[in-house]
Amino acid sequence: MNETQKPLNVQQAAEFLGLKQGTIYNLVFYGKLTAFKPGGKKLLFKISDLEKYAYANPVGGHSERAETILNTAQKKKTRKKLADLPGT
Repeated sequence: MNETQKPLNVQQAAEFLGLKQGTIYNLVFYGKLTAFKPGGKKLLFKISDLEKYAYANPVGGHSERAETILNTAQKKKTRKKLADLPGT
């Protein structure tokens, strides 16, 4: 990390990663994200640690997204079939 870069607080880290603040606290609690607590007060994050976390957790890519879309579509079809049954 460049020494001129200030560490980020929880809100800034959440914005940086596109997550909620509660998720940031959970990631720290479970040891998935490195944070520092100088003086025992606020959590602070190095940008390099946030980048490391982001790149270590890639999205599954096109195939995972396609699978999610197909599962959602299948559920909708099943619900529609059930709704079309007589007596429902």
